[in-house]
Amino acid sequence: MKFSTSLIVTAAAIAAPSVSAFAPATSSVGSTSILKASALSDEGSELEPPAPPPLGPTLNGWTPDASKPCYGLPGAISPLGYFDPIGFCKDKDLNGVKRMREAEIMHGRVSMMAVVGYLIAENTPTIAYGFEHPTIANNMIPEVPTFGVMFPFFLAINITEALRANKGWVEPGMGPLFTLRENYYPGDIGFDPLGLKPAGADFANMQAKELSNGRLAMLAVAGFCVQELVNGQPVLADLPFSL
Repeated sequence: MKFSTSLIVTAAAIAAPSVSAFAPATSSVGSTSILKASALSDEGSELEPPAPPPLGPTLNGWTPDASKPCYGLPGAISPLGYFDPIGFCKDKDLNGVKRMREAEIMHGRVSMMAVVGYLIAENTPTIAYGFEHPTIANNMIPEVPTFGVMFPFFLAINITEALRANKGWVEPGMGPLFTLRENYYPGDIGFDPLGLKPAGADFANMQAKELSNGRLAMLAVAGFCVQELVNGQPVLADLPFSL
């Protein structure tokens, strides 16, 4: 009995090292590398925070960016760059800036047509205003027949404005008043019968040109109107050379 007990004890003593060889070893080097990797990942997350989500969808190559003037909309043209001395867009949210741009584009387009209208109407001979001398455009509107010309003209304007509002503006009761749709780019009503609208960066360049022409036309048509009120002469009558 004593022999068998001592034999068992001896066998257990011999087997103990071999059993411990299969046990998972705790490595201080491995735990240290894991801690270092965790610390580095924490430092990286502090140095490079996740980018904030965009304020709105990308439209015609433009993504709203709160860090830029007018949220990065085209129109900052040299030599003046971003020019807003009166502060129309100061402290406005994205919807407010888009509304200002919508108004600017529409006024610019109307002014460009008005400049052409001034020059053509004053210098085109007609039965109503005579063939010999150019007439004054400021005096034409009161003399235009109301029901024959003005009524259809204003009806066409109302229909056009209704289509534009349906395209770009949130319906009353569906959100705050005077709110543009999130997926609507200011001025892009989808009317491009000649296919002139470019894509990407070219769109921003073309809109910058449109804005430049529209801004110039707004100043020009205001000058035409005031000039004719002051001197009572057609626009081209004051040119230093004859046409």
